[in-house]
Amino acid sequence: MQRDDTTGVERIATKPSTTRHDLVLAAIPLVLLAGAFGAVIADIGIRTGIAVGSTGAAAVLGYALFGDPPVGRGGSGRSAS
Repeated sequence: MQRDDTTGVERIATKPSTTRHDLVLAAIPLVLLAGAFGAVIADIGIRTGIAVGSTGAAAVLGYALFGDPPVGRGGSGRSAS
């Protein structure tokens, strides 16, 4: 039986880097929460704060999809999956 072990070669774990897509996914709920907390602090209706936050979240999503869309590395125009 043959082993697939490569002796003398160390495997180095690399730290995953944060991409633009990760930041967009983090920004959407943060903007919604900022609208809700802003409504409480500014003493306006919670519906108004959520509406402002959702408008901001939609703007972030719109930028991610249409302003700087994800494209494949091969230049085929397909999304990278």
